[in-house]
Amino acid sequence: MSILFAKSDPLETLLDHTENCLAVYNSLRERMPFLTDVSQNPEFFEHLFYAVALHDFGKAATGFQKQLNNRTLWNFRHEILSTGFVVNLQFPQNVKQAIALAILTHHKDIKTLIEKHPCWSQNKHGYQEWQRRVAELTPNWDALTEIQKHVPRWCPTAECVWTPVDSPDQLISGYREFLTPYMNDLEDGDLTTLHGTYGMLLRGCMIACDHLASAGKNEIQTALDQLQAHLIRHIEKKSEQRGTRFYGWEGFQKTSGETSGQLMLSAPTGSGKTEAALLWSDKNQSETFGNRVFYVLPYTASINAMYNRLKELVSDEKIGVLHGKAAYFIYQQFVDKEYTQREAAESARQEINLTRKICRPYKVLTPFQLLKAFFGIRGFEMQMAEMSEGLFIFDEIHAYDPHTTALILTMIEKLRKDYNAKFCIMTATMPRFLKNMISETLEEPLQIEMDAEERDKYTRHRVQLLEDNIHDAVPLIVERISQGQRVLVVCNTVRQAQNVFQELMGVTENAKLLHSRFILKDRERIEKELEDVDLLVGTQAVEVSLDIDFDCLFSEPAPIDALIQRFGRVNRKRQKGICDVSICKKGGENDHYIYSKDKVERTLRAFETVDVLYESTIQDLIDEVYNDGYDEKEREVFETAKRLFERHLQGIVPFIESPSSRQEFNELFKSVEVVPECYEEDFWEKIENREYYDSKAYITQISYNQFARLNKDGQLYEQKRFGQLGQWFIKVRYDETLGLLIDEHSTNIL
Repeated sequence: MSILFAKSDPLETLLDHTENCLAVYNSLRERMPFLTDVSQNPEFFEHLFYAVALHDFGKAATGFQKQLNNRTLWNFRHEILSTGFVVNLQFPQNVKQAIALAILTHHKDIKTLIEKHPCWSQNKHGYQEWQRRVAELTPNWDALTEIQKHVPRWCPTAECVWTPVDSPDQLISGYREFLTPYMNDLEDGDLTTLHGTYGMLLRGCMIACDHLASAGKNEIQTALDQLQAHLIRHIEKKSEQRGTRFYGWEGFQKTSGETSGQLMLSAPTGSGKTEAALLWSDKNQSETFGNRVFYVLPYTASINAMYNRLKELVSDEKIGVLHGKAAYFIYQQFVDKEYTQREAAESARQEINLTRKICRPYKVLTPFQLLKAFFGIRGFEMQMAEMSEGLFIFDEIHAYDPHTTALILTMIEKLRKDYNAKFCIMTATMPRFLKNMISETLEEPLQIEMDAEERDKYTRHRVQLLEDNIHDAVPLIVERISQGQRVLVVCNTVRQAQNVFQELMGVTENAKLLHSRFILKDRERIEKELEDVDLLVGTQAVEVSLDIDFDCLFSEPAPIDALIQRFGRVNRKRQKGICDVSICKKGGENDHYIYSKDKVERTLRAFETVDVLYESTIQDLIDEVYNDGYDEKEREVFETAKRLFERHLQGIVPFIESPSSRQEFNELFKSVEVVPECYEEDFWEKIENREYYDSKAYITQISYNQFARLNKDGQLYEQKRFGQLGQWFIKVRYDETLGLLIDEHSTNIL
């Protein structure tokens, strides 16, 4: 009797692979039993068992086995054959349909299968093709029968409702019996539970079991047991290293750790909100510690920093990081550990691959990585399963524009209502109108705010308004540097930051410029060199995320919430008394493209009577500036985005992916990746050598508007080599100290 195989690299038998998938299934059932409640079907895990047990039986076909053994292309889908084995399930037709579709689509979605393999009876050629492929099971039927006999022994329930199929002639067509009715119901608008959460979780968990087993991970990891005790030990260790002492939890931290359900938390920067949120997540964990914890931040640098911070607490195995540049970030960490390039690339690939699955209980990521699931992009059902009864910590939620805020709040409402998710929304600064919008979305969460007396212990800044612009402030900046102070200068545009930095370059050799138009390897280098600089000139890139601590600030005018974030980079550790933060009243000529002129003017008026900026007064100042909430244009953007996204969500159903939605999703980022022309050959050399992660080191980003203008002016060109997708190159000057100089032509131009 021949041995049937399921995988070739590494070689794995069909029996072993099925048992490994069932090991993941058993772990999933044990760790995440609440999926039954979310699916609203008490027999959810029983249905999932039969899908997992039968999902690869079609691999017994001779064509598939030859494909594994000698790489002969089979050109058919094994799951189409596997679906026919549900014929002997003693379930009602609607249950058999659910299990069959989970099997049928565990690699490709319905539309892809219909397009590539139209096997229904109306398509005479396709149906005959299916019949021929079914016949390929006959030579290996005895070996497959032996595997089928294991199913009753694997069954987790007292009675197995499936019996082995006696011959290939008994197999039924999944297209005719199950796919066609599903599509007909969808087209008629006669939606069933299979088109909703139940179907979503069934396909998502089926894919998770198969993918994790194939990745060699046969269990779903649990969240950290006794997290509070681990957190205390972690803090005590850090305190000893700093020569301080941990005296116990602050009042708001203790209350957070006692709160079940939705929470909104307001406390100053540096007061311990992260610890409070983690205590909340510990309180809201199920008894099985299977709830996934998502720590959501808006910026790449803050995500990387939080990932490294939490990794020390919960271990490498239990935490993952996801954002647009996560693979490069993880790759660089392996390179720093002295892995070879090949070892680092493979390790990074495996890390990101696992992080995208249900495996890891903690993830630090952007909201866009969550939103991806709501655009129906490949893998979305598995992501929805993972987010079921998830614990979401949103930090700095005020940082998003009205369009993105609308998407996030719509997503939060969907996750809360349909997937029983819980949310902790944290903020140091947030307009009251936005707090009210979030509170309404969460249906009156518990709100914890540090009292005024406690807040004022975190007072660190004195506000000074300067009559002129940032260039006029250069002599004051020079004076502060000469006094031995570490100075932070924040401009509103990259061009302005570059100009100011060039004015100050001769003042101190220990100066850095930081903005969004550096290639990745230069930005990474600069961020590592910031700890001891005398002068840092930057843009919004330094408002948040970076763990830097300066003695004073000079800033261009901006809305109050942005300025408060900039202030947070000064006297961060509260060890310098009260430090000066100076705001220029006059901004740059292009500021109106970034900030509302009205909000900036209101901010300057609000600060006119402020000297020492007491923490207890900040909320009132913010509400004074944002008294009317969004302006008319912002409100229209918000309402339109919310309405269209809600309508879009109605069209997202399980088993069908939405290729067109990927473009819509990509447009959320409002930027285009480009490579400076001077690095074109370096970039292609990395691609040619298959050093794909290293090639990303030469990428930077420009906005859509800049892309359109520069492309019109002939400053951009697209190249394709080595079968890769096209890469855009930009013909402007690049300097490793100044970054991309948009208005200066490249010296490489002939």
